[in-house]
Amino acid sequence: MSMLPPEVAAFVATASGLSERTLDAIRRATATAAASGAYDDSAVPGLSAAEFSALNKQVRDAFAPRGEELRAGRPGGLRSAIARTTRTAQAIWRRDRLTADQYASLTEAFTAHGVPLPSRGSRSGVSSLRPGGAPGEGL
Repeated sequence: MSMLPPEVAAFVATASGLSERTLDAIRRATATAAASGAYDDSAVPGLSAAEFSALNKQVRDAFAPRGEELRAGRPGGLRSAIARTTRTAQAIWRRDRLTADQYASLTEAFTAHGVPLPSRGSRSGVSSLRPGGAPGEGL
């Protein structure tokens, strides 16, 4: 049994199925937001070592089958996809520790591409996420 809350596991499954083009757009959007001050990496809530280890394994395992594709698409593509997904998953997991503005800032790159996320106030298991879906394809 996974230590990850169901909504976090569902997000990871959805994010890992996004097209290379969409993942690159998310990378660019996050970089632009960080440069303008709209995205603050220091606001990403921390997890315990065990939680982070479980999340890191889930994300890396989810992207592993696409490693060659994402490395070929753009230098750093795989690394960026893993990092963006991990940080957003941390925000989803610990959304109760974030203000509404922080949560929106940390998740906007994905939601702008049609990835459904739980609202900041929702709790584990009550989410609009569906594992296996791949919103944003064809963007």
